[in-house]
Amino acid sequence: MDEEELVKDALRGFDRSLLEYRALRDAMELEIPQQLKQWGVFDFRVEARVKKRGSFEAKVRRDPAKPVHDMVGLRIMAFFRSDLTRVERMTRRVFEVVEESYIDKGNLLGDESFGYRSVQFVGHTRGAEPFDAFAAGLPVEIQIRTMLEHVWAEVEHDFRYKPQSASPDPEINRRFALTAALLEQADRNLDDIRRSMEDR
Repeated sequence: MDEEELVKDALRGFDRSLLEYRALRDAMELEIPQQLKQWGVFDFRVEARVKKRGSFEAKVRRDPAKPVHDMVGLRIMAFFRSDLTRVERMTRRVFEVVEESYIDKGNLLGDESFGYRSVQFVGHTRGAEPFDAFAAGLPVEIQIRTMLEHVWAEVEHDFRYKPQSASPDPEINRRFALTAALLEQADRNLDDIRRSMEDR
């Protein structure tokens, strides 16, 4: 099968599965908040999405032989960094994690560096509750971060990686790093504040 046929075959598969992808997205938006509360996480935002057909096609065309695992995406944003461990444990209970896909972006930063932080990995449905209406093995790209990390990621992506004719200004890079450091400290401060209030 040549590359164009591989692309067409992938698109046919996407179209056949689109209703199932949308149903899984809707189920995750309903069920994941309930799961988080059962795990004692109460301050969060959950977003789920289905990849747009055009984005899917562009990804397939870059490497038609490589499977696409992010047709459905789940992003969980905790208000407090200290909740991230419980969030990850919950997702591991609900989904079968593909360990080789696991990336902690924070670990890619040097000891003296500040920047993009997020945990992301691919998980598969288990064919069990809370998603027993879906077959086992449906892939979901999962991202876990704090709300402040999410703000950083969105702003940096929109401003720093826009197509530009000139090379990035070192002063802008420095200010981005400073902002990332401030947000990281703010995450720690929020944890400290919550801990102090709980200890009263």
